[in-house]
Formats: sequence, C-alpha cells, structure tokens
Amino acid sequence: MVVLLVLAGHGFADGWRGWAVGVFLALVAVGIWAQWMAPTSLRRLEQPTRLVAQIMLFVTTALYAVAGGLLWPGLVFVVIASGVFVAVSRQDA
Repeated sequence: MVVLLVLAGHGFADGWRGWAVGVFLALVAVGIWAQWMAPTSLRRLEQPTRLVAQIMLFVTTALYAVAGGLLWPGLVFVVIASGVFVAVSRQDA
C-alpha cells in the first residue's frame, strides 16, 4: 500500500513535488493503520468496524493509484488486499 501510494503521488506531479505528495499520502495511510488497525494499537477498532475501515483505506488507495495513472496496479491491489483481510477477519471472529 505504501509503495503504491508513493508511486501514485509521483504520478500527480513531476520531480520532487510528486515524490513529496506520494510520501505524504503514504504517511497518512501508515498513521491511520497505526492508530486504528494495528494489532498492538490501544485504539484498535473492533470487528466489523475495523474490516470496513480497512476496505475503505484500500479503496481510497486504489482511487489514488488510478488518479496517478496506475489503473491495473490499483485494481489488483484493492481486490487482493480486501480479499485477504475479509478472510483474516473471519478467523478473528
């Protein structure tokens, strides 16, 4: 997810500005994950709210990827990541 966001941000602008946008997007995603989804977080969301938030984060990442010119990587990412986390969430329940 982080790599895809950095590459998507680079698709928004040329040069260092694109990399800066990409790094910013990746840091926001890492912050969201660390606060509400990480297994060791004190503020971890309960299921099924966590699953919904994860899928929303994956869809948002895919939308940024598509906007940055990465259509197929974005679509593949959202399908695989969502599928994996739906399967994992069933084991957590």
